[in-house]
Amino acid sequence: MGYRKNNPDGPGSEDKALILFSEMMIRKIEEISKDWRKPWFTDGTLTWPKNMAGREYNGLNALMLLMHCEDQGYRIPRFCTFDAVMRMNGKTDKEGNPLPRVSVLRGEKSFPVMLTTFTCIDKETKEKIKYEDYKKLSDEEKKQYNVYPKTQVFRVFNIDQTNLKESRPELYGRLAEESGQRKPEQTEPQFSFGPMDRMISEDLWVCPITPKYQDRAYYSISKDEIVVPEKAQFKDGESFYGTLLHEMTHSTGAESRLGRIKPAAFGSADYAREELVAELGSALVAQRYGMSRHLKEDSAAYLKSWLGSLKESPQFIKTTLLDVKKAASMITRHIDRIAQEMEQAAKEKQDGQEEGKVFYSSVAYLQSTDDTFRLDALKDKGDYDGLLKLAREYYDGNGMDEKYTFRSPLQNRGDDLLVEDKDFAVVYNGSVGGTYEVMLKFTEEEVRDHIRRNGTNRASEDVKELARDMAEGQFDEMAGRRMPAFEMENGDVLHIRYNRGTDRLDVGSATNAGLAVLHSFPYAYDRSLDDNLQNAYEKLSEMPDYENREKEDIELERGGFRR
Repeated sequence: MGYRKNNPDGPGSEDKALILFSEMMIRKIEEISKDWRKPWFTDGTLTWPKNMAGREYNGLNALMLLMHCEDQGYRIPRFCTFDAVMRMNGKTDKEGNPLPRVSVLRGEKSFPVMLTTFTCIDKETKEKIKYEDYKKLSDEEKKQYNVYPKTQVFRVFNIDQTNLKESRPELYGRLAEESGQRKPEQTEPQFSFGPMDRMISEDLWVCPITPKYQDRAYYSISKDEIVVPEKAQFKDGESFYGTLLHEMTHSTGAESRLGRIKPAAFGSADYAREELVAELGSALVAQRYGMSRHLKEDSAAYLKSWLGSLKESPQFIKTTLLDVKKAASMITRHIDRIAQEMEQAAKEKQDGQEEGKVFYSSVAYLQSTDDTFRLDALKDKGDYDGLLKLAREYYDGNGMDEKYTFRSPLQNRGDDLLVEDKDFAVVYNGSVGGTYEVMLKFTEEEVRDHIRRNGTNRASEDVKELARDMAEGQFDEMAGRRMPAFEMENGDVLHIRYNRGTDRLDVGSATNAGLAVLHSFPYAYDRSLDDNLQNAYEKLSEMPDYENREKEDIELERGGFRR
């Protein structure tokens, strides 16, 4: 028989984020519809959003973080989690002096971002490949794989919601300098963007792009062709590229690509929604490459017509924004690939594929004669390659079942490892009539990722032990070997530690004998360390003992967390 994992999705956090996004989108459309000459994003003010490590946010997250920056007046699009802020503490300068503490300013609210991870499994061989490798495959090769997405919501703060400017002025200044918008190179007499010029001249887009001396830009779904006026007809280069990006976004929706539009859609009521996708998609891509994007004059009426739908049904924006993300991703993938080739930077990252520690997850346990006779025949002939090939047939593609995942394939007395390769192992037990167990192999990092996404409620003891290692390691790294603490509203300072024995976060007062534990909170492995700490802080803040009884209306310079 085979085992199947039970992996229910967590409730509501993604939907709540999308409702917030829809409210922001309504405000933006109302604003630019009043003046269609106004760009989607203020010209030249914001670069692409990044986290503190310099990693870029993609698609949907980038779009909403850019709007969030404009709404709140943030000039540096750098964001960090609660945990990332804490990790900045407990460090010293070159002279060994402790650096000033960084904290989130009290009263500041976080903003949601969504992270989607993908598991890619070959439909026939059941072998897994990394998502990075999957993206490099041709469209035809991709059809050979099942791709399983998983979405999580994280909360982030802009660096201007912290005291970084006061506590670490040099770091803040460097981030401000790095965030200065850089436009693509300008050549006379018009601004030029090399990757898109090459895309046109060498026919590298998904459909032909034909510049013609005429006054219309359009995508023909029947001919699968984009036609645009010649670049010299536009007032500047940015207007040309912005218009082209709008039509390129339309072309991503063809049935043979993202399947967003049908031939009948043009001219129908559904076309207004497609215009919103094209406007947002082109604005997002233009912003990524340092170009401003203005609303097409003939799109303004379409967008206004959808405001009522947005207000009545935030669910509408959910599918629309996901379509924007997919379309923008398709375009940026093409542009980035061309840019890398032009810069001769197409050297593949060689992910040091260190042969890490391996876990074994049972996918089938076979004990009846009907199930084992073919395996018996191969074993008796010594055909171990045949055993591995047959083992793949018993795998149903459901991935890891944490309940039956172990560090060793030998779990019962009498178990014998017959054969294994990089993906599968076959275990035989000659007692009790002869049984076979097919095991799917996972790297330790893959098990860690599974823990982060699914928690440990059903996990084997081996998986739980790894989870405890993870929590302990993350906590030690975050604390810099020093005990972090919460500063409560009433002035009390509560210290925190991770208790490996109880698998909980202990909170209490520091004494000469150690931590005097006052409160304890279970550690949730399907949430980040940052979220676990935030959860503990919020629960403590609700306790009457830690409320600020004076209720004075004072502006506090320091945030709720301190070290």
